[in-house]
Amino acid sequence: MYVWCTFLGEKPFQVTHNGPLFAQGHYTGCSTPPPDKCRAQVDLQRLEAYDGHWHAVKHKDSGWTKCSGRLTTPGLKCVHDGHKETYNTQVTLQVEYHGRFSEPGIADSHNTVIDC
Repeated sequence: MYVWCTFLGEKPFQVTHNGPLFAQGHYTGCSTPPPDKCRAQVDLQRLEAYDGHWHAVKHKDSGWTKCSGRLTTPGLKCVHDGHKETYNTQVTLQVEYHGRFSEPGIADSHNTVIDC
């Protein structure tokens, strides 16, 4: 028997024009029966030009909890200096069922390029 949930990372977004930048993930479904608990993490990542690697700039961890809802990082304050940078959302999900834990699943959203 496979027990699972899916957790989708949304492209980074701003609620208001020139406002902070957020990363968010949300559950899209679970198996029947569902896991007993899930642990989701969401990272707002920035692609660093100097080394070509993604670095987390904001992070949110749900802890072990029910497998539903949304998880949003704290906002990254944007300093508009005319220099655009590339961001994405990375989500990690791990499930627990009857005392057994899955390997973490990791996925990235589409990128967004913004002056932030």
